Amino acid sequence: MKVIVASFQCESNSKTKMHPDKGDFEYFTGENIFKKLVVKNALKNAGFEIVPSIYANALPTGTVTRDIYDYYERQIIATVKANPDADGIYMYVHGSMEVDGIGSGELYMLKEIRAVTGAKPIIALTMDLHANITQELGNYADIICGYKTAPHVDQAESQMRAVNALIYCLKNGVRPFTYVQKVPMLVKGDTMLTANEPLLSLEEYTRGLERKEDVFGANLFFGHCWVDAVNTSASAVASARTEQRATELAKELADKLWSTRKEYKFLIEAESPEECVRRALAGKENRIFITDSGDNTTAGAEGDRTDILKMLIAAKPEKRCCVAGITDSDTVKALLNMEPGAPVSLAGLGAGAFKCRGKILGWAKEIIGNSVTVSFGKVDAVFTEKRSAFIEEGNFIKAGLDVTEYRVVVVKLGYLFAELKPFADRELFALSSGSSCVELSRLNLKNIVRPIFPLEDFEWKA
Repeated sequence: MKVIVASFQCESNSKTKMHPDKGDFEYFTGENIFKKLVVKNALKNAGFEIVPSIYANALPTGTVTRDIYDYYERQIIATVKANPDADGIYMYVHGSMEVDGIGSGELYMLKEIRAVTGAKPIIALTMDLHANITQELGNYADIICGYKTAPHVDQAESQMRAVNALIYCLKNGVRPFTYVQKVPMLVKGDTMLTANEPLLSLEEYTRGLERKEDVFGANLFFGHCWVDAVNTSASAVASARTEQRATELAKELADKLWSTRKEYKFLIEAESPEECVRRALAGKENRIFITDSGDNTTAGAEGDRTDILKMLIAAKPEKRCCVAGITDSDTVKALLNMEPGAPVSLAGLGAGAFKCRGKILGWAKEIIGNSVTVSFGKVDAVFTEKRSAFIEEGNFIKAGLDVTEYRVVVVKLGYLFAELKPFADRELFALSSGSSCVELSRLNLKNIVRPIFPLEDFEWKA
């Protein structure tokens, strides 16, 4: 039997002014896609012929323009057309790709695939936990497996769950069914952490369901609030041997998730940017991190806001502080060839001194551009040529900095990534403005289906 393998991922943020271009995608074709996908050996060991298509994955950014979408999607469709005898298709997608003029990029792509293949091949998907899944998706995908962790650490495991289910169904002649149950809630994603209750128990319950022979996927999807679309909300999705079983499980999981909607709170201090700066500068801890959540590059924001930097400069702190990193290609270009100690004057920020130049890392930890660091008294600001998420010590090292030398560190994130937690004695979550603002009421969402919790409080049952 033959299985096509492909991946096309981009988490969209319709509140940002950016759009991805080809340079934003990590892109592989043919056998090289398995540098990023872990499913090859399982399919090979099961005796399948494997047809690799493409792997294209972008750092979260704005909506995808039709020309960029078509460039990648048509390559996958071409693979499908060239292999009309394929028995299965495995795809790794995000689930919140919003395409200009189309809407859900994942749904459109599956419709295009089915227009070529008809009902024959079994299609299995791996999706991000923050997917905005359309009700209609279950009509085109036979197996859906989502991440079960936030922050995400089970991407490889989730690929294998979907592929192992696909292998089982193909070898045993099983035609699975998938049912999508929308849940009218869109709680702050940074409060929905799977290592804590109630999600710890809920996700363990889904794992228990998937150990049953007739269940191929049991998933909770939290939604992605920065896409202003009709499909933006949480959902529960089940893939099972029968349509009745899939429907019952999806509705059961939806009710369980809904019943917890009021339990999600920040487990760290979440305050205004001004209060976070005040607390950080007054704090006695060795190192305090502030996450600038409204300008979170891992949620698609531009990463170019200087609000917190200005607050720190104005405070003239005694502590050494670092803001990393601010997207500003013009500043990088203008300062890149300066010598350390050279005077610098930046509009809106004032006088400083050039500290160092460095490099920035992309989503796949590859070098994607340059950085410059400017010192404003004891406040160092890292300016980056392109958007870059400072999620681990390596980002600071590449920029020419030692994160352990600072008492206060500001990063353009939401929840702090696991790689940075060992460096943080205290975490402050700044409820800042920007394209990734976590306050739903401030996002001015016009296309989401109402009512939706927490904008409205109401009773609901799947």
